Order: sequence, then C-alpha cells, then structure tokens
Amino acid sequence: MMTPEQRTLIRDAVRQRYRSVAQGAAGLFRYPTGRQGALLLGYDSYVVNSLPEQVLCSFCGVGNPFSVGPVAPGATLLDVGCGSGFDLIVAARQAGPHGRVRGVDISPEMLTQARRNIGAVGTTTAAVVCLDDEFLPYEDGFFDLVIANGVFNLSSDKRSLFHEVYRVLRPGGRLQFADIVLRQGARPSPFADVKSWAH
Repeated sequence: MMTPEQRTLIRDAVRQRYRSVAQGAAGLFRYPTGRQGALLLGYDSYVVNSLPEQVLCSFCGVGNPFSVGPVAPGATLLDVGCGSGFDLIVAARQAGPHGRVRGVDISPEMLTQARRNIGAVGTTTAAVVCLDDEFLPYEDGFFDLVIANGVFNLSSDKRSLFHEVYRVLRPGGRLQFADIVLRQGARPSPFADVKSWAH
C-alpha cells in the first residue's frame, strides 16, 4: 500500500517527464512516436497525414484505442491522460459537430500544447482540464465512451482511477484503452527509483 507521500512523488515524476514530452516526443521513448508511431499503431493514415506536425510531434501513445471500436456520431467522450491532444482530435472528428469531447491530464505543459493543437485544427467540440489526482471532475454517468492511451500504467492509484472512470460512464457506456502491461514480477521496491515509474 502506497502512502500519500509516495503517490505525490510518483505524480511529480510523471509531470516532470511529460514536461519534456510536450516539446516533442522524438527520442524520449523506446518505441516510435509522432507521425511514424501513429501510423505503425494502425491509426487511419488519411487522418494522420491530414494533421499538422505540431499535433503529432508529442504523440507517444502505446496503442490505438479506436481499434476496439469507432466513436459514434454525437457521442460524449472523455480522454483520460489526453496529453497533447492527438487522440482527442481524432475522437472529435469521429464524434462530429454534435459530439462533446473532453480531455484530462496531470501535465500543464501537455495541456497547453493540447489547447494549441485543438485550435490549430479548428476543433470546436473539445476542451481539456488539468488534474491534481485521480478524481475526474464530471458527474456520474456523463460519458458514453472513455478512452486512454498509455495512462493507467502511470497512475499510482489505479484502483481509484478505474473507479472514477466507471463512475463517469453512463450505464452501458464503454472503456477503450491501450496500455503497457508488466509480464514479469515488479521489482521489490518501485520507490527505489521513482523516476522510472514514468518510463
């Protein structure tokens, strides 16, 4: 069981890591990022290639949450850990002019970039909010769909975050996410190197 202090240390390490990613993800991860990463993950090439480089340069997703299923026109969607807004923009295009798309993230720098990117492509149905913890500032049953891309593994309180996701989903709503899974046992103490949590 983690203490509040340990959770704060992990959250601060994640924020620090993504402060750099907001300027561009190239060379910061062990897998392809940006435009190349999105194409390799199976995102629609027409959509990817229609976006300006500034939207793609900070993309560091580990999978494609839209491969599970499309976003219905008019849907209300939440992107947990929206980062610089790539998935948010893809979702907004699928949801169309009558959809509502919201994003949350703990990195102020990534959200600044997300707001720029949303403005750059002219998306008017998307908005983002900065979080301090796993609490999602939305009412129960607000969303039709929640997506996430490489985010649950970064949370120091996964149980609370999943609880919040299901709280804000409407009955019958869906969670579609891509993430990294540890296949071998964790090291004896994940706090020996807190920065490693964000890698």
